[in-house]
Formats: sequence, C-alpha cells, structure tokens
Amino acid sequence: MAVHLLPAFLQALLGFASGLLSLPQQRLLHQLTLARLLGSGGKLIRAARLTAGKHRTSLARFLNKSSWDAVAVLNRTATGVLKSMRPRRGEVLYLILDDTRNAKRGRTMPAVQKIWDHAAQQFVRGHIIVTAAVLFRGVMLPWRFTLWLPEGYCKSERLKYRRQTEIAAELIAAFMPPKGVKVRVLFDAFFLCKPVTAACETKGFTWFSVASRNRLLQRDRGATRNLGNLAPGVVKHHGHNVRMKRTRGWRWLRIATVVGRLKKIGTVRVVFSKRPRDPWKNLVAIATNETRLSAREVVANYERRWAIEVLFKELKGTLGLGEYQMQTRQGIERHLHLSGLAHLALTHHSLRSVGAQAKQANTDVPLPRFQERLDAVRAETRRHRVGRFVNRIRHKKVRNRVREYLLADE
Repeated sequence: MAVHLLPAFLQALLGFASGLLSLPQQRLLHQLTLARLLGSGGKLIRAARLTAGKHRTSLARFLNKSSWDAVAVLNRTATGVLKSMRPRRGEVLYLILDDTRNAKRGRTMPAVQKIWDHAAQQFVRGHIIVTAAVLFRGVMLPWRFTLWLPEGYCKSERLKYRRQTEIAAELIAAFMPPKGVKVRVLFDAFFLCKPVTAACETKGFTWFSVASRNRLLQRDRGATRNLGNLAPGVVKHHGHNVRMKRTRGWRWLRIATVVGRLKKIGTVRVVFSKRPRDPWKNLVAIATNETRLSAREVVANYERRWAIEVLFKELKGTLGLGEYQMQTRQGIERHLHLSGLAHLALTHHSLRSVGAQAKQANTDVPLPRFQERLDAVRAETRRHRVGRFVNRIRHKKVRNRVREYLLADE
C-alpha cells in the first residue's frame, strides 16, 4: 500500500520552504522526501512504488531539468528547524566543514575523477562532496553540499575551477547564523589554510582545526620550529593529565599548550593532546584563534567535529547520499540535498516529540539514536496510511477491528 498524503510532521517541515517551489514541485519534493524516509535510497523506481504520486520519469525530470533551487530549500529548512529551537543570545553554534567521497562506476557520469578513498584505503573513481553542517545543542543539521569539480571538467564545461579550500571559504562566507549566537567553525588539517581562516575572521567566527606536524610555529622570543619536533618536549615538561568525558565513560588525556604564530595563519593557541600510554605518533595538535580558552576547552570544542562523521554514516547508510545514478551535475547535487532534507525531517520529528527540552539554552537535546528516530517516523507514517484507509469504512466496529489487525505487528 503506497502512501498517498504526507504525515503532519513532514508537512510542517517542508512548509519552511514552501515559497521557493510551485505547487507541482512541492508535491514532487514531498514524494521524494517521504520515499527517502521509507527506504528508497537513491532509486527513483523504488520511490515511485513506495509513495503514490508521479512516475519515476517525472521524478527524474524534477531532479535533472526542473527549475528550482535545492540549496535554498535545504538552507531555509535547516534555518527553520534551528529557529524552532529558539537560540538565545550568547549561545555557541558550531559550523562543521568536511568532505566525503563517493565511489562511482559510471563512465559517463559528470565530474567523475580518480580520488583516494580513505575508507577503502585505495584509489577509486568517484566524487568529492564538500559539506557544511550545523551543530547546535548537540543536534546536527545538514546545511549545504557542494560537488567539487575537477580542473579538466571545468575546462571542458567552461566553468571556473575552485579548490576544495575555496569552496569551504565560500560556505563560511554564505553562512548566516541567528542574531547574537557565537559561531565556532570546526574543520580538519586539510582545510587549515589562509583562505578558510580569513573567511572565518571576516565573518567574526572563531575556528578550531588539527594542525599537521610539518606546520611551522614561531613562539614569542623563540625560534621557529615545526610542531612535530616541538610537541614531545612541551608535553613531557609542561603537560598535565585531565579526564575528558566520552560517549561511554571518561578517558585520561595528557595535554599541553603553547601560543605562537602559525606560518601563513597568524597568532594561535596550539594544544598537544595524547593518551598517556599511546605512542608519540598518535599525538594530535589542535590549533585555534580563540587564544583565551584553556587547553581543556580547546580539546572539548574540537572533539565536537566528530558529529559530522556520524552524520555521513547516517546519510550514506540509510538515506542514500551515495546511491545516485544521475547523468547531470544538477541532478547529482539535488540528490545530495534531498538526503540532507530527509535527515532534517527525522531531526524535526524527534525535536517535536522532545518538546520543551529542545528549547532549553546551553543544554544538549536528548535525541534518540538514529535508528530509533527512523523507526518512529516509519511507524507514524504507517499509522497515517492505515488511518486513511480504515476511515473509509462506515461501520465503527468493523473499522476498529481492521485498524487493530493492520497495526497488530507494529
């Protein structure tokens, strides 16, 4: 039995972007988003079977050729969910930047390039997607996906080539936080460069990043040394052990900090961190331009970057982020943003069930695990579908018996 009408929670979410689409486009977007939540992945034929509406060819035309702005739809929806949490002045919001890689076998797919897949530890043909997501009160909100285009492809299509770091800087420049909220930008060592840090400083944001061992740091009244040579002595003679909270219990870390000028970046605080019994090769150097924070606070802030790795796992595992089979660049980018929109639908549904706890300032929201959120959405969708069917039955007793039978295995 296919779903005919949207459940109330999904109507409320997609209402944030209603002014950006025509009525037929809204119906197609509703159909595709609901199909993602029901397990269609990136397969349009499954989306057409799971939800009543247009044929898969109409869905493909909507993604590849129709005139609508997927970036604006996702941004406005994420902003709407963020505002529903009622951010207070002085609270901290994290903008997290990272890239993810999708291996693709299609030879005619646009912008496919030979890339290094970190997960498989081998070279593959595929795409690199630079991603920006918002972390607020422990809740992850996908904000934008940008497909990186290889230089050769840009030349053939007469497009301006942009490095991944330039894309990251543009994402920072385009981000508009709620008024009065403090923004901290988190990224890994690949994005630690002048364009990205300058974009943060221009917007008034602070940033946190891992720094590579070959980075040169000039200390006050001291020689310039690379971080790999400087770290062991600093940790050994000036470090101290601290307990840091983890998802499961607590762990001891040995941390030490120095302040200096990082070449091409400016004045930073660098915090060296390692577990007491780990080898020196596992030592991590975390750099930030927020020099007034303590070493412990710097480590705690940067560790929130792990949330985007969890987000990628959720998007790829269930919501079909890497399962596209589009033959146009526009279709691929819209597919990526639809995965983010489906993830926002899960989050929005859970926030509504949490209620007032989602609006408490400076407090992480106790959301259920991802699979529990997904099961709750599917259960509500099933109840909605069953209710629509049994309401056609005139006799009350028969109607109740049929409802009980259809919902018996829930």
